[in-house]
Amino acid sequence: IASNDDTFGLQSQVEFTVRAGTTYQIAVDGYSSRTGLIDLNINLDQETVSNDNFADRVLLNGTSVSTTGTNLGFTGEPGEPNHAGISSQLNSAWWSWTAAADGIVTIDTVGSNYDTTLAVYTGSAVNSLTEIASNDDTFGLQSQVEFTVRAGTTYQIAVDGYSSRTGLIDLNITLDIDDTLISGTSNDDTLFGTIENDQIEGFAGNDMIFGSEGINTLLGGDGNDHIFGGSQRDVIRGGSGNDTLRGSEGNNEIFGGSGDDLISSGSGDDFINSGSGNDTLFLGGGDDIVVLEIGNGFDTINNFQLGLTTFDVTNPNDLSIVDGANGAEISSGGDLLAVVRFTQASTLNDNFDMVFV
Repeated sequence: IASNDDTFGLQSQVEFTVRAGTTYQIAVDGYSSRTGLIDLNINLDQETVSNDNFADRVLLNGTSVSTTGTNLGFTGEPGEPNHAGISSQLNSAWWSWTAAADGIVTIDTVGSNYDTTLAVYTGSAVNSLTEIASNDDTFGLQSQVEFTVRAGTTYQIAVDGYSSRTGLIDLNITLDIDDTLISGTSNDDTLFGTIENDQIEGFAGNDMIFGSEGINTLLGGDGNDHIFGGSQRDVIRGGSGNDTLRGSEGNNEIFGGSGDDLISSGSGDDFINSGSGNDTLFLGGGDDIVVLEIGNGFDTINNFQLGLTTFDVTNPNDLSIVDGANGAEISSGGDLLAVVRFTQASTLNDNFDMVFV
């Protein structure tokens, strides 16, 4: 984190920003093996920045931003909307970010230590905001939104907690200003990417989308779509309908959406959230994370690989794992989450901490 030899004559001093709840290990030694009596002094200058209220939101700029905060002790305001559709006591923290260019922005709370909710708005008053995007859980208990922005537009960002939860917040903003926007129609479209970073959106209809090269965002929309990732990292979202999603190469994020989807992860290290419906997954050769959620139907998982495949569940201690007719059955509270084909329940139970997070 920090180190120093001489600041005050032969004595040392360091100064750095700290995070509440983080433990720092301090070593004091002597130059050229010198020894002696030590006086160690620590002074914490506590920041008083509070972005509890909309009017006190922290201003952010840039194409790649990572910042920290908290919503501990925070409250809601009269007229403030519920964020991400969650109706509970508000404990929101506020930021404001202005887009430097046209493009596609990804905002997430990865690194936060609690179950976050995330919402993005436009507007200048807390009681008259227009929602642009919102999300509860994408990466386990953390949130992510992705949407198209226009240069000069200011977006208001609220981070809260599911069911009034509070904690330490990591907020990350990445603006991709190089994407080529390719849009389909309400008909059945066949759309091809370029060698650049693309956002391809099929909209309605049964579409065929091919990612090609670049770092792409591939959106199926409504209909029964076929989406093929390219050679690098892609974000693939099937939307509604019974979709076929193939990750190909790269470390991809694949979201099935609603419907009974067929998902193939490819050769990279992929994050897979199949969404609602009874989905079928074929895992490739990478370190894949598969989200299993109560109430969203069950996944049939092929090519589980011990040491490579990880299941992301809300409450691992509530799981029941038994042998079924087609493989190991993973349930929670009587709700079947997944059938792991050609795998015995004992393999999952005996390696529980390796398989479930």
